[in-house]
Amino acid sequence: MFLDTDFNSIKSVLNNIYQNFAESAMKYYRYVKSMQVGKQPRAALLIETLESMTDMAFVLVKAKDRSQTSQEYACAVSKRQMQWLALTAFENVLGRKQTRFQPVLAWVRKALEEVRPKDKRDALRLMKVAQKGQAVFRGFKY
Repeated sequence: MFLDTDFNSIKSVLNNIYQNFAESAMKYYRYVKSMQVGKQPRAALLIETLESMTDMAFVLVKAKDRSQTSQEYACAVSKRQMQWLALTAFENVLGRKQTRFQPVLAWVRKALEEVRPKDKRDALRLMKVAQKGQAVFRGFKY
């Protein structure tokens, strides 16, 4: 229901996606931080996890969209939008803790360039979603 663009505005759905990824980024950070320094995963594994998570999120959203049992469901979010929101959420969360995540952040910033919205209106809408999301999570300690 939170991702259904027939039920919610596209803006609300994009906000929900961003907030879910921001929360995932905070959990990601806490999980890595909870490990002993010698036992923490390498940056490559963290990057692979992030890629897999965004791909799986999109597949799950679209699979429900095509499902025979959910004829009333539709999600008009593109893969590029989903990736941009996920990467931006992780950049915003991990950017606050950047000394530990420099290789991951470098990869995120490069990946953001690749999925940057081509349409100016879409880019502006996504930027507003990210700014609103940042405002929601700004006071959070993690």
